[in-house]
Parts: sequence; structure tokens; C-alpha cells
Amino acid sequence: MTYFALFLSILALLSCNSAPTGVSAGPYGRIATYAGTGVAAKGPAIAALHETSFYLPLDLTFGPDGRPYILDWNNHRVRVVTQGRVSTLIGTGELGNAPAGPAREIGLNHPTHISFDPQGRLILSAWHNSMILRYDFASDYIQPICGTGERAYGGDDGPAELALINLPSATAFDPLGRMYISDQENQRIRMIDLDGNIKTVVGTGEPGFSGDGGPASEAQIYAPVGQAAPPTSRIAIDESGNLYLADTFNNRVRKVDAATGTITTIAGNGTFPSVSRGTLDEGAAALEVSLYWPCDLAIDSEGRIFIADTFNHCVRRIDLDGTISTIAGQCGKSGDEGDEGNPQIARLSRPYGIALDSDDNLYIADTRNHRIRIVRR
Repeated sequence: MTYFALFLSILALLSCNSAPTGVSAGPYGRIATYAGTGVAAKGPAIAALHETSFYLPLDLTFGPDGRPYILDWNNHRVRVVTQGRVSTLIGTGELGNAPAGPAREIGLNHPTHISFDPQGRLILSAWHNSMILRYDFASDYIQPICGTGERAYGGDDGPAELALINLPSATAFDPLGRMYISDQENQRIRMIDLDGNIKTVVGTGEPGFSGDGGPASEAQIYAPVGQAAPPTSRIAIDESGNLYLADTFNNRVRKVDAATGTITTIAGNGTFPSVSRGTLDEGAAALEVSLYWPCDLAIDSEGRIFIADTFNHCVRRIDLDGTISTIAGQCGKSGDEGDEGNPQIARLSRPYGIALDSDDNLYIADTRNHRIRIVRR
């Protein structure tokens, strides 16, 4: 083979593994399956990462111990990864009313999100149970701390354990230790103060879009409702206490300033795309881009906002200059492919949850593909 022919062969090989014009993986490397077989099933109680079956894994969160905790949504379980093996931490795997009790002896109804309180206890959004539960590692015991199980609205300005919440989809803690709840069907973000009392801090309770530039408590947000609604509208809080909301049905990401309480939109033009724009959105202002049911958010160590653009089947990032870029998936195109390749060429299917570890590696709950995928920095 001549040197010229060899050069052409190498060039052809490289082009097969490179991104389309206009796509760059940026600081992120290849995408791979972190956990899951890709087959929807209950699976064994303990198994290796790649031998574990999930059924619509919805989200994951890293605990203070550095371990990933996975929401195995349609299996009604919380799973945890320890030294490369997945085990059940909470839930029997059967539907239940989430009573207080030993963690693996209670039934849950589609748990949706995990956070950790300042004491290191696990906080579980028991979505269809309409309760917030707290798991204590020392006692291996779980108990309700907000909500009675009745799907309704009530209890503001009173004790959180007596309040009524409706499809709580996520929780987050501010630097003072106050807990915020995305009360999905009630179209509100509510806050439990350090005295244990609850109040509304975002939303009027009426679905819609209004209020940018004014007090968050007077603004309208819009989340899906009803028995068949998907779990959406998750929240995140940065180190300064600013709150970020995936305002799902408004196809926007909104921010509540910690100092002023003012709400603004930071991403999304409010319409969902009728067709895939491919690479046309890369580097555009985040406010000009069409999101499609964004469901989850994560914040990296430098303050960049990651978005699970769920019905666009991709993960995007708002950079510090306010522009947007795609980190994983081909926006507008679903599928299950691309492992060990460029993450922007890979296909995802309704990624409902995202998380970043201490090194800013990106983990994706590739929900309809029944996998957890990783994109390393």
C-alpha cells in the first residue's frame, strides 16, 4: 500500500467515528453504559452493574458517601451501587402506601427523586404516594416527613408533616438547610423552614406562564397533571441559594434569585420544536432555543446548568456566557445506540434524570432504554 493510500484509509476511518459538521464533544469524552442490561425487568436483589435490570430508571443522585443512588421507578425501588454491585436499599418492589418501617419491607408507589439533608439522611420523593420520606442509614428505617398520602393542597404556614402535597417530584436543600419541594400537580414550589413549617415560595397554584421579572410567589409555572402524568419539574439549588426549576410544560428553565426572590427565564423560548434542528442550536443563546418537556437539572462545579431535555432525547448545557450546547444525544432523535463513541452522535430515549459526580462526569438516566449511561470528562 502506498503512503497516499494509507493516508486515505486512515482518513476514512477517522471520519466514520467523528461528529457531523458543527458538532464537537467539547470537554466531554465518550459515552458508555454505566449500569443496566437494557431490558425492562425486576432483576436480582444484588447484581453487577452490567447484569442489573431496571424498569424505567428515572434518576440518580450521588450521596455524601460518593455512591450513586438510582431510582428504579417502575420497580418501586431505590437501588445503590457499592463497589461495582447494585443492591436494593428501599422498597419491596411491589406497590405500597409507603408507611413508616424497615426500608426493605415497605412498598412504594413510583419513587421519583432522591436528595440528602444536611445530616446526610436520604430524602425520597414518593411521587404517587404524595409524601416526602426520610431514610436514616443508622436505623435502616424510613418514615414520612411531609404529606399524609392524600393528593391535595393544604397546610401552608403550618407543620410540614400535616401538609397536603400532590405528586412531589423533587426536593433540594439551600445553604441554610431549608428543604424545597417541587409540588408538581399543585403547580408550586414549597419550602420547609428550619422550624418544620411549610409555605409556598414559587407559583400561584394556577397552571400557566407569567411573572418573569417579579416575585416568584406571584408567578405561574406549568407542570403536567393527572394520573397518567409523567414525573417532571425537578429543581436544583446552587451554592448561593439560587433555585432553578425545569418548568416542564412551559418548555423553559427558570431561576429564582436567592437575594431578591425574583423569577426569570434562563433557557427556552416557550415553544417545543416541530422538527429537529440538529446542530442549528449549538452556540445559540439559551433563551432562543426550543426545549421540549425539560424534566431535570444539574449544576456543575463551575456553575453551568445541565438540562435533561427529555422529549428532545438529549442533554444540554447552559454555558457561563448564556449560550447552549448539546452534551449527549441527538436532539429530536430517539434511539439506543452510540456506546463507546461521541456522545453527541449517540441516541437516547427520554432521559428523565441527570446527575454529576464530584469530578463533573455526567450520568444520564436513559429511561426508556432502561439504562444508566455515563459521559466522562
